[in-house]
Amino acid sequence: MKKKTWAWRWVALFLSILLIACYFIRLPYFVQSPGKAQSMAGMVKVSGGQKIHGTYSLVYIYLGQANIYEYLWARFDGNKYTTLVKQKAVMLPGQSEKDFNLVQNNYMKNAQQSAAYTAYKAAGLHPHVTAEGVLILGVMPTMPSAKVLKSGDVIIGLNNHRIRTVNDLDWRVRKMKRGSHFYLSILRQNQLQQVKVTIAKFPKSVAASGKNQGIGIYQDNYFKTAVSPNVSFSISNIGGPSAGLMMAIDIYDQLNHKDLAKGRKIAGTGTIDRNGNVGPIGGIEEKIVGANQSGTDIFFAPVADHEYRDAEKTARAIGSSMKIVPVQTFQDAINYLSKNH
Repeated sequence: MKKKTWAWRWVALFLSILLIACYFIRLPYFVQSPGKAQSMAGMVKVSGGQKIHGTYSLVYIYLGQANIYEYLWARFDGNKYTTLVKQKAVMLPGQSEKDFNLVQNNYMKNAQQSAAYTAYKAAGLHPHVTAEGVLILGVMPTMPSAKVLKSGDVIIGLNNHRIRTVNDLDWRVRKMKRGSHFYLSILRQNQLQQVKVTIAKFPKSVAASGKNQGIGIYQDNYFKTAVSPNVSFSISNIGGPSAGLMMAIDIYDQLNHKDLAKGRKIAGTGTIDRNGNVGPIGGIEEKIVGANQSGTDIFFAPVADHEYRDAEKTARAIGSSMKIVPVQTFQDAINYLSKNH
């Protein structure tokens, strides 16, 4: 009898460990599901700006790497707006979670810079953009540069040449032969350093994209926008570039003293560049569901990649009364708000 009791105890212990392990084991899939429309009141502040009468909201979705339980939930819960996305569609080859978050945060910072530039330019306030260097978003771990470069470093020089943009860096690196050594001037935590870097062969996963050799970094332009009056951002735990359009509208309404919001709950999505063009973002269906659940009145959807069409289709499918407005540019959104009070 005692032997059977001990056997059941071992089985129970094994099952307990297995169930706990299922929580911590991460699969090569991400779960994507509707989030909500979050008001930017207090998140985007123009010094001395007009008070917004209504709300401008960014819309986010939930995106997280699945454990076994989350995978099964997404697979079998029957909700068409909860989906599984393969890890390779979300993260770069060999990218760590830390580097992934850095990339998403950089997208958000760039969106803030572009939003400020677009809004201040539209308000006739002459913003100024300065290219500061090349931000390292990740380093390929098998490359020699992984020993001396880190995510978050900003490259500002190569040998005796000033580097301001990705094009500056790529142009000089392309002229070098494999095995060549050179020095990069970098800013690391605001401290200037020089590191010796070698041109090396890329791993197969990267070489397949057509590039054979280089430093072995993932990179983006690092620029700053100077505006007056000052604008500040306090957006945390939300990454990516998709709030660009809504941040630009919010800033513009604080600057122009025309009260475009008129007491309405206004949300939307879309990237924005310094020319005011609105780009697609993906996950439009989930964003429509989240915005509808948040009581949104007006939703701006990018025309690009048929996202407006998909947004309207989803709104009809869930019985939403939201007004879905197609936009190709920042000015499209401003014109709509100005003409439809």
